[in-house]
Amino acid sequence: MKNTILFDLDGTLLDTLKDLTLSINYMLKAYNHKERTEVEIRSFLGNGALRLVELAIGEKLLEKDLLERYNYYDAYYEAHKMDHTGPYDGILDVLETLKKKGYKLGVISNKQDQATKGLVAEIFKDTFDYALGVKNDGIKKPDKKMVDECLKALGSKPEEAYLVGDSEVDIQTGKNASVLVIACLWGFRDMKDIAPLNPEFIIGKPTDLLKVI
Repeated sequence: MKNTILFDLDGTLLDTLKDLTLSINYMLKAYNHKERTEVEIRSFLGNGALRLVELAIGEKLLEKDLLERYNYYDAYYEAHKMDHTGPYDGILDVLETLKKKGYKLGVISNKQDQATKGLVAEIFKDTFDYALGVKNDGIKKPDKKMVDECLKALGSKPEEAYLVGDSEVDIQTGKNASVLVIACLWGFRDMKDIAPLNPEFIIGKPTDLLKVI
């Protein structure tokens, strides 16, 4: 019996695209790189902040130069991560319903751990039982260790859980961790990106989640 639901953050719970785009472009402009559109940034998301910075720059840099730009971006984003960010329409009501039904709720994100925990605490208050982002060890989705850590904290097993996410990385994470995947289409990927990966469920709007669990 399922009693646990793990959620991706960006593109699943929160529409973070504008703040991410503004923060990336702040860095790109400072270092005389070409600025990017929201459409481009959307396509770069899913594999963590360092990879986002690397793809946005679009050229090979020495590691120290890449890290310098990443740190510049990261500091700006940490200060501005809630300027335009908010939950997708219907998400808060769905989470409230799931909470009332007794589900244990967690977040696993490839966003930095500090930013993940900060956004979850500020926007969702006491809704989630555990939130996990990328720490100094660099472990990130699709590594199953992300799911394992979250499930352990929640006292749950893989066979008791769903993973809800919007990207290819989320689907692969679920497969690696032997957790059923519910892929959503309101985030940063489209049906053409999601369908070939064969998640167990594909939903078009947040309220559809209540129909498949």
